[in-house]
Amino acid sequence: MTPKAGTAGSGRPARRRARGGAQLRRGLVEDLGARDCLTTPAVRRAFAAVPREHFVPEAAAREGLEAVYRDAVIITERDERGMPVSSSSQPSMMALMLERLQVEAGHRVLEVGAGTGYNAALLAELVGPDGRVVSVELDDQIARKARRALEELECGVRVVRRDGRDGWPRGAPYDRIVVTASTGEMPAAWLLQLREGGLLEVPLRVDRVGTQAVVTFERRGDRLSSVAVLLGGFIPLRGGEAPPQWAQQDSYLSAGETLDGRSRPLAGLRGEAVGRLSAPARRQLLSLALTEPRAIPLGVRANPSALFFFLALEAPSRRFVAAFPFPGVIGDDGSAWRCWAGRGPSPASTPTGGRKLSGSCSIWSGAGRRAAGRP
Repeated sequence: MTPKAGTAGSGRPARRRARGGAQLRRGLVEDLGARDCLTTPAVRRAFAAVPREHFVPEAAAREGLEAVYRDAVIITERDERGMPVSSSSQPSMMALMLERLQVEAGHRVLEVGAGTGYNAALLAELVGPDGRVVSVELDDQIARKARRALEELECGVRVVRRDGRDGWPRGAPYDRIVVTASTGEMPAAWLLQLREGGLLEVPLRVDRVGTQAVVTFERRGDRLSSVAVLLGGFIPLRGGEAPPQWAQQDSYLSAGETLDGRSRPLAGLRGEAVGRLSAPARRQLLSLALTEPRAIPLGVRANPSALFFFLALEAPSRRFVAAFPFPGVIGDDGSAWRCWAGRGPSPASTPTGGRKLSGSCSIWSGAGRRAAGRP
Protein backbone atom coordinates (compact mmCIF):
# COMPACT_ATOMS: atom_id res chain seq x y z
CA MET A 1 0.00 0.00 0.00
CA THR A 2 1.67 3.21 -1.22
CA PRO A 3 0.44 6.76 -1.94
CA LYS A 4 -1.08 7.14 -5.39
CA ALA A 5 0.79 9.06 -8.06
CA GLY A 6 0.62 12.83 -7.88
CA THR A 7 0.45 13.16 -4.09
CA ALA A 8 3.01 15.09 -2.10
CA GLY A 9 4.74 11.85 -1.18
CA SER A 10 5.68 10.85 -4.76
CA GLY A 11 9.16 11.00 -6.32
CA ARG A 12 12.56 9.39 -5.70
CA PRO A 13 12.93 10.53 -2.05
CA ALA A 14 9.48 9.14 -1.34
CA ARG A 15 10.44 5.78 -2.85
CA ARG A 16 13.50 5.64 -0.61
CA ARG A 17 11.35 6.46 2.40
CA ALA A 18 8.84 3.81 1.33
CA ARG A 19 11.60 1.15 1.24
CA GLY A 20 12.79 2.23 4.68
CA GLY A 21 9.25 2.21 6.01
CA ALA A 22 8.61 -1.30 4.66
CA GLN A 23 11.70 -2.60 6.45
CA LEU A 24 10.67 -0.93 9.70
CA ARG A 25 7.14 -2.33 9.35
CA ARG A 26 8.55 -5.83 9.04
CA GLY A 27 10.54 -5.23 12.21
CA LEU A 28 7.45 -3.97 14.03
CA VAL A 29 5.44 -7.00 12.90
CA GLU A 30 8.15 -9.36 14.12
CA ASP A 31 8.34 -7.57 17.47
CA LEU A 32 4.57 -7.60 17.97
CA GLY A 33 4.44 -11.24 16.96
CA ALA A 34 7.20 -12.19 19.41
CA ARG A 35 5.19 -10.57 22.21
CA ASP A 36 1.98 -12.39 21.17
CA CYS A 37 0.26 -9.13 20.23
CA LEU A 38 -0.10 -10.39 16.66
CA THR A 39 -1.32 -13.97 16.40
CA THR A 40 -3.22 -14.31 13.12
CA PRO A 41 -1.87 -14.06 9.56
CA ALA A 42 -4.52 -11.55 8.46
CA VAL A 43 -3.68 -8.98 11.14
CA ARG A 44 0.05 -9.50 10.56
CA ARG A 45 -0.43 -8.81 6.85
CA ALA A 46 -2.42 -5.66 7.59
CA PHE A 47 0.33 -4.24 9.81
CA ALA A 48 2.94 -5.15 7.20
CA ALA A 49 0.96 -3.44 4.42
CA VAL A 50 -0.17 -0.11 5.92
CA PRO A 51 2.47 2.67 6.22
CA ARG A 52 1.98 4.34 9.61
CA GLU A 53 4.17 7.29 8.56
CA HIS A 54 1.59 8.28 5.94
CA PHE A 55 -0.90 9.05 8.72
CA VAL A 56 1.53 10.90 11.00
CA PRO A 57 3.61 12.93 8.50
CA GLU A 58 4.48 15.67 11.01
CA ALA A 59 5.86 13.13 13.49
CA ALA A 60 7.76 11.35 10.71
CA ALA A 61 9.36 14.62 9.57
CA ARG A 62 10.15 15.72 13.12
CA GLU A 63 11.28 12.45 14.72
CA GLY A 64 12.18 10.21 11.76
CA LEU A 65 10.79 6.90 10.54
CA GLU A 66 12.40 4.91 13.35
CA ALA A 67 10.35 6.86 15.90
CA VAL A 68 7.15 6.26 13.93
CA TYR A 69 7.63 2.49 14.17
CA ARG A 70 8.36 2.39 17.87
CA ASP A 71 5.65 0.76 19.92
CA ALA A 72 4.42 4.08 21.25
CA VAL A 73 1.48 6.46 21.10
CA ILE A 74 1.95 9.48 18.80
CA ILE A 75 -0.02 12.54 19.91
CA THR A 76 -1.24 14.45 16.84
CA GLU A 77 -3.69 17.06 18.15
CA ARG A 78 -3.98 18.99 21.44
CA ASP A 79 -6.58 21.39 22.80
CA GLU A 80 -6.01 24.92 24.07
CA ARG A 81 -4.87 23.53 27.45
CA GLY A 82 -2.30 21.29 25.82
CA MET A 83 -4.31 18.13 26.54
CA PRO A 84 -4.27 15.42 23.83
CA VAL A 85 -7.46 15.17 21.78
CA SER A 86 -6.25 12.90 18.97
CA SER A 87 -3.45 10.40 18.50
CA SER A 88 -2.15 7.35 16.71
CA SER A 89 -2.54 4.62 19.32
CA GLN A 90 0.23 2.33 20.51
CA PRO A 91 0.67 -0.37 17.83
CA SER A 92 0.67 -3.23 20.36
CA MET A 93 -2.71 -2.08 21.74
CA MET A 94 -4.09 -1.70 18.22
CA ALA A 95 -2.90 -5.21 17.38
CA LEU A 96 -4.42 -6.74 20.52
CA MET A 97 -7.73 -5.01 19.85
CA LEU A 98 -7.84 -6.05 16.21
CA GLU A 99 -7.07 -9.66 17.13
CA ARG A 100 -9.96 -9.71 19.59
CA LEU A 101 -12.29 -7.97 17.15
CA GLN A 102 -11.90 -10.90 14.71
CA VAL A 103 -12.57 -8.86 11.57
CA GLU A 104 -13.08 -11.01 8.47
CA ALA A 105 -13.12 -10.37 4.74
CA GLY A 106 -16.45 -8.93 3.61
CA HIS A 107 -17.38 -7.52 7.03
CA ARG A 108 -19.10 -4.18 7.52
CA VAL A 109 -17.23 -2.26 10.22
CA LEU A 110 -18.02 0.98 12.04
CA GLU A 111 -15.15 2.84 13.69
CA VAL A 112 -16.00 5.52 16.26
CA GLY A 113 -13.16 8.05 16.33
CA ALA A 114 -11.14 8.39 13.11
CA GLY A 115 -7.97 9.76 14.70
CA THR A 116 -5.24 9.81 12.06
CA GLY A 117 -6.99 7.21 9.88
CA TYR A 118 -4.31 4.57 10.50
CA ASN A 119 -6.60 2.15 12.33
CA ALA A 120 -9.28 2.56 9.64
CA ALA A 121 -6.68 1.66 7.01
CA LEU A 122 -5.81 -1.52 8.94
CA LEU A 123 -9.52 -2.36 9.12
CA ALA A 124 -9.84 -1.79 5.37
CA GLU A 125 -7.03 -4.28 4.77
CA LEU A 126 -8.85 -6.84 6.90
CA VAL A 127 -12.30 -6.49 5.30
CA GLY A 128 -10.88 -6.45 1.77
CA PRO A 129 -12.63 -5.20 -1.40
CA ASP A 130 -15.94 -6.86 -0.53
CA GLY A 131 -16.14 -5.26 2.91
CA ARG A 132 -16.97 -1.78 4.10
CA VAL A 133 -15.41 0.51 6.73
CA VAL A 134 -17.11 3.69 7.96
CA SER A 135 -15.28 5.95 10.41
CA VAL A 136 -17.17 8.67 12.31
CA GLU A 137 -15.33 11.65 13.81
CA LEU A 138 -16.73 14.65 15.71
CA ASP A 139 -13.87 17.09 15.03
CA ASP A 140 -14.04 18.56 11.53
CA GLN A 141 -10.29 19.16 11.16
CA ILE A 142 -9.37 15.68 12.37
CA ALA A 143 -11.98 14.15 10.05
CA ARG A 144 -10.64 16.07 7.03
CA LYS A 145 -7.04 15.03 7.70
CA ALA A 146 -7.99 11.37 8.15
CA ARG A 147 -10.18 11.42 5.03
CA ARG A 148 -7.39 12.92 2.94
CA ALA A 149 -4.80 10.40 4.15
CA LEU A 150 -7.13 7.47 3.50
CA GLU A 151 -8.07 8.74 0.04
CA GLU A 152 -4.40 9.13 -0.92
CA LEU A 153 -3.91 5.43 -0.17
CA GLU A 154 -7.20 4.54 -1.91
CA CYS A 155 -8.37 2.60 1.15
CA GLY A 156 -12.06 2.90 0.32
CA VAL A 157 -12.94 4.08 3.84
CA ARG A 158 -15.82 6.50 4.30
CA VAL A 159 -15.09 9.20 6.92
CA VAL A 160 -18.21 10.92 8.30
CA ARG A 161 -18.17 14.07 10.44
CA ARG A 162 -20.66 13.48 13.28
CA ASP A 163 -20.94 12.56 16.95
CA GLY A 164 -19.75 8.99 17.28
CA ARG A 165 -22.33 8.27 19.98
CA ASP A 166 -24.96 8.30 17.24
CA GLY A 167 -23.06 5.81 15.11
CA TRP A 168 -23.89 5.82 11.40
CA PRO A 169 -27.31 4.22 10.88
CA ARG A 170 -27.12 4.43 7.07
CA GLY A 171 -24.49 1.69 7.04
CA ALA A 172 -26.10 -0.55 9.67
CA PRO A 173 -26.23 -3.31 10.60
CA TYR A 174 -22.50 -3.76 11.26
CA ASP A 175 -20.62 -6.96 11.84
CA ARG A 176 -18.09 -5.13 14.00
CA ILE A 177 -18.01 -1.80 15.83
CA VAL A 178 -14.75 -0.51 17.35
CA VAL A 179 -14.52 2.59 19.51
CA THR A 180 -11.09 4.25 19.67
CA ALA A 181 -11.75 6.66 22.56
CA SER A 182 -12.73 5.98 26.16
CA THR A 183 -16.22 6.45 27.50
CA GLY A 184 -18.08 6.14 30.77
CA GLU A 185 -21.39 5.20 29.15
CA MET A 186 -22.70 3.00 26.34
CA PRO A 187 -24.95 4.76 23.80
CA ALA A 188 -27.93 2.68 22.68
CA ALA A 189 -27.07 3.41 19.02
CA TRP A 190 -24.07 1.09 19.16
CA LEU A 191 -26.19 -1.87 20.25
CA LEU A 192 -28.97 -1.08 17.80
CA GLN A 193 -26.57 -0.79 14.84
CA LEU A 194 -24.75 -4.06 15.62
CA ARG A 195 -26.03 -7.25 14.04
CA GLU A 196 -26.96 -10.29 16.12
CA GLY A 197 -23.72 -12.10 17.05
CA GLY A 198 -21.64 -9.06 16.05
CA LEU A 199 -18.79 -7.74 18.18
CA LEU A 200 -18.44 -4.30 19.77
CA GLU A 201 -15.08 -3.22 21.23
CA VAL A 202 -14.96 -0.18 23.49
CA PRO A 203 -12.59 1.30 26.13
CA LEU A 204 -14.69 1.77 29.28
CA ARG A 205 -13.62 4.02 32.16
CA VAL A 206 -14.14 2.11 35.37
CA ASP A 207 -12.94 4.48 38.11
CA ARG A 208 -12.33 8.14 38.92
CA VAL A 209 -8.64 8.21 37.97
CA GLY A 210 -9.02 6.92 34.45
CA THR A 211 -8.46 3.15 34.70
CA GLN A 212 -9.87 1.67 31.50
CA ALA A 213 -11.03 -1.77 30.48
CA VAL A 214 -11.12 -2.35 26.72
CA VAL A 215 -14.06 -4.74 26.55
CA THR A 216 -15.14 -6.81 23.57
CA PHE A 217 -18.89 -7.45 23.67
CA GLU A 218 -21.01 -9.83 21.61
CA ARG A 219 -24.62 -8.93 20.82
CA ARG A 220 -27.02 -11.56 22.07
CA GLY A 221 -30.55 -10.39 21.47
CA ASP A 222 -31.08 -7.05 23.17
CA ARG A 223 -28.04 -7.51 25.41
CA LEU A 224 -24.27 -7.21 25.14
CA SER A 225 -22.15 -9.97 26.72
CA SER A 226 -18.45 -9.52 27.47
CA VAL A 227 -16.21 -12.02 25.68
CA ALA A 228 -12.75 -10.42 26.19
CA VAL A 229 -11.11 -7.69 28.28
CA LEU A 230 -7.85 -5.76 27.94
CA LEU A 231 -6.33 -2.93 29.92
CA GLY A 232 -6.08 0.29 27.96
CA GLY A 233 -5.53 4.02 28.06
CA PHE A 234 -7.46 6.08 25.50
CA ILE A 235 -8.29 9.75 25.06
CA PRO A 236 -11.87 10.51 26.22
CA LEU A 237 -14.61 10.42 23.61
CA ARG A 238 -15.87 13.94 22.97
CA GLY A 239 -19.47 15.01 22.45
CA GLY A 240 -22.49 14.93 24.72
CA GLU A 241 -20.88 13.08 27.62
CA ALA A 242 -19.45 15.15 30.50
CA PRO A 243 -15.62 15.05 30.72
CA PRO A 244 -14.34 12.37 33.12
CA GLN A 245 -13.45 13.55 36.60
CA TRP A 246 -9.75 12.83 36.16
CA ALA A 247 -9.67 15.06 33.06
CA GLN A 248 -10.99 17.99 35.11
CA GLN A 249 -8.81 17.72 38.19
CA ASP A 250 -5.58 19.61 38.84
CA SER A 251 -3.83 16.90 40.91
CA TYR A 252 -1.12 15.99 38.44
CA LEU A 253 2.67 15.59 38.66
CA SER A 254 4.88 15.26 35.61
CA ALA A 255 8.49 15.26 34.48
CA GLY A 256 10.00 15.35 31.01
CA GLU A 257 13.12 16.17 29.07
CA THR A 258 14.00 18.14 25.98
CA LEU A 259 17.08 17.12 24.00
CA ASP A 260 18.07 18.65 20.66
CA GLY A 261 14.70 20.36 20.52
CA ARG A 262 12.79 17.10 21.00
CA SER A 263 10.61 16.68 24.07
CA ARG A 264 9.43 13.44 25.62
CA PRO A 265 7.63 12.57 28.86
CA LEU A 266 9.53 10.68 31.55
CA ALA A 267 6.85 10.28 34.20
CA GLY A 268 3.35 11.47 35.00
CA LEU A 269 1.15 10.79 38.03
CA ARG A 270 -2.49 11.72 38.41
CA GLY A 271 -5.23 11.19 40.95
CA GLU A 272 -6.91 12.27 44.15
CA ALA A 273 -4.01 10.79 46.11
CA VAL A 274 -1.51 13.18 44.51
CA GLY A 275 -3.42 16.24 45.69
CA ARG A 276 -3.34 15.01 49.30
CA LEU A 277 0.47 14.91 49.49
CA SER A 278 2.71 17.55 51.02
CA ALA A 279 5.28 19.24 48.76
CA PRO A 280 8.19 17.06 50.08
CA ALA A 281 6.07 13.92 49.62
CA ARG A 282 5.24 14.93 46.04
CA ARG A 283 8.94 15.38 45.29
CA GLN A 284 9.73 11.95 46.76
CA LEU A 285 6.93 10.35 44.76
CA LEU A 286 8.11 11.90 41.50
CA SER A 287 11.66 10.78 42.28
CA LEU A 288 10.43 7.22 42.78
CA ALA A 289 8.51 7.39 39.49
CA LEU A 290 11.75 8.28 37.71
CA THR A 291 13.66 5.41 39.33
CA GLU A 292 14.21 2.11 37.56
CA PRO A 293 11.99 -0.55 39.22
CA ARG A 294 13.72 -2.68 41.85
CA ALA A 295 12.66 -6.32 41.47
CA ILE A 296 11.49 -7.80 44.75
CA PRO A 297 10.32 -11.45 44.59
CA LEU A 298 6.81 -11.74 45.99
CA GLY A 299 6.18 -15.42 45.34
CA VAL A 300 3.49 -14.74 42.74
CA ARG A 301 3.71 -15.42 39.00
CA ALA A 302 1.02 -13.42 37.31
CA ASN A 303 -0.49 -12.01 34.17
CA PRO A 304 0.63 -8.42 34.89
CA SER A 305 -2.34 -6.87 33.08
CA ALA A 306 -4.81 -8.95 35.06
CA LEU A 307 -3.07 -8.15 38.34
CA PHE A 308 -2.92 -4.43 37.60
CA PHE A 309 -6.62 -4.32 36.81
CA PHE A 310 -7.41 -5.96 40.13
CA LEU A 311 -5.10 -3.59 42.01
CA ALA A 312 -6.53 -0.51 40.30
CA LEU A 313 -10.03 -1.45 41.45
CA GLU A 314 -9.06 -2.83 44.85
CA ALA A 315 -6.92 0.10 46.01
CA PRO A 316 -8.70 3.02 47.72
CA SER A 317 -8.83 6.23 45.69
CA ARG A 318 -6.93 8.13 48.40
CA ARG A 319 -3.94 5.83 47.71
CA PHE A 320 -4.14 4.98 44.02
CA VAL A 321 -2.35 7.00 41.31
CA ALA A 322 -2.78 6.56 37.59
CA ALA A 323 0.81 6.87 36.41
CA PHE A 324 2.96 6.77 33.31
CA PRO A 325 4.64 4.37 32.79
CA PHE A 326 3.51 2.39 35.88
CA PRO A 327 0.44 2.74 38.15
CA GLY A 328 0.85 2.57 41.88
CA VAL A 329 -0.42 3.01 45.40
CA ILE A 330 1.20 5.66 47.57
CA GLY A 331 1.67 6.32 51.26
CA ASP A 332 1.41 9.56 53.14
CA ASP A 333 5.16 10.05 52.80
CA GLY A 334 5.16 9.49 49.03
CA SER A 335 6.35 5.88 49.19
CA ALA A 336 4.94 3.81 46.32
CA TRP A 337 4.76 0.41 44.79
CA ARG A 338 4.13 -0.32 41.14
CA CYS A 339 3.24 -3.13 38.79
CA TRP A 340 5.97 -4.04 36.35
CA ALA A 341 4.77 -5.28 32.94
CA GLY A 342 7.02 -8.32 32.91
CA ARG A 343 6.70 -11.78 34.41
CA GLY A 344 5.18 -10.52 37.61
CA PRO A 345 4.81 -7.63 40.05
CA SER A 346 7.86 -5.54 40.90
CA PRO A 347 7.66 -2.60 43.32
CA ALA A 348 9.89 0.47 43.15
CA SER A 349 9.48 1.62 46.72
CA THR A 350 10.31 1.40 50.36
CA PRO A 351 10.10 -2.08 51.96
CA THR A 352 6.68 -1.08 53.31
CA GLY A 353 5.46 -0.59 49.76
CA GLY A 354 6.68 -4.08 48.92
CA ARG A 355 4.75 -5.57 51.82
CA LYS A 356 1.59 -3.72 50.71
CA LEU A 357 1.95 -5.14 47.21
CA SER A 358 2.57 -8.63 48.56
CA GLY A 359 -0.60 -8.40 50.64
CA SER A 360 -2.63 -7.23 47.65
CA CYS A 361 -1.22 -10.10 45.57
CA SER A 362 -2.36 -12.53 48.23
CA ILE A 363 -5.87 -11.07 48.13
CA TRP A 364 -5.87 -11.37 44.33
CA SER A 365 -4.70 -14.99 44.49
CA GLY A 366 -7.42 -15.77 47.03
CA ALA A 367 -10.00 -14.28 44.68
CA GLY A 368 -9.00 -16.79 42.01
CA ARG A 369 -6.55 -14.56 40.09
CA ARG A 370 -9.28 -12.93 38.04
CA ALA A 371 -7.81 -12.22 34.64
CA ALA A 372 -8.05 -9.57 31.97
CA GLY A 373 -8.17 -11.33 28.62
CA ARG A 374 -10.23 -14.06 27.06
CA PRO A 375 -12.37 -15.92 29.61
